[in-house]
Amino acid sequence: MALSSEVKALYDEGRISTRQMLRFQFASGVYGFIARSEPLTYAGVEYKPFGLIEVSDIGGGSGTTADGSFTLTLAESPDDGLTPEVLLQIENEDYRDRPVVVMDAHFHPDTGALIQVETVARGYLDVVNHEADPERGYVLTAMCEGRQLDYSRRNGRVRSMADQQRRSAGDKFFQHAGQAGRVEVYWGRVKAAVASSNNSIGTVLQGLINKG
Repeated sequence: MALSSEVKALYDEGRISTRQMLRFQFASGVYGFIARSEPLTYAGVEYKPFGLIEVSDIGGGSGTTADGSFTLTLAESPDDGLTPEVLLQIENEDYRDRPVVVMDAHFHPDTGALIQVETVARGYLDVVNHEADPERGYVLTAMCEGRQLDYSRRNGRVRSMADQQRRSAGDKFFQHAGQAGRVEVYWGRVKAAVASSNNSIGTVLQGLINKG
């Protein structure tokens, strides 16, 4: 998403007011958070104030092109009601493979009016780690896989219907993925020739073994 001319002008003047927004889409509902003292309703979602979630550097580009993995870190804050017991409730959610969106909300520095919301990164929640930090107390670290997950996976896992339903309810693209077999493709070669070549190599190797 390109920045509007008004936002660019305020950036050039060094007067823009920008607040980070996070949007989580869990099975139990959509949750939004914004780094400011007042809530904001945007696109039908109420973004509640937060100031404790840390977002790692976003890799792989910027705006809607960003597809690098990133992490979200949330430390306990008993004064704000974020006790370790509350943080542990994340495990009651079906969060694996659920969409996460990181955004920047740009406000006018004089009027406080919302000018534009810019998408910084999109990803999927993968693993949530729990640890007791000696300085910050109880800490959650959510590992988020970037949008490159949609393009390729360099392992043997086959995407299932359950995975796809988490991302897009009703999408049956992977309905038969579990039953589909693997087909060996002989790029630029004839299968018979490959088989003959393999037999020749096997014969040579067997001969060397026998000579030894």
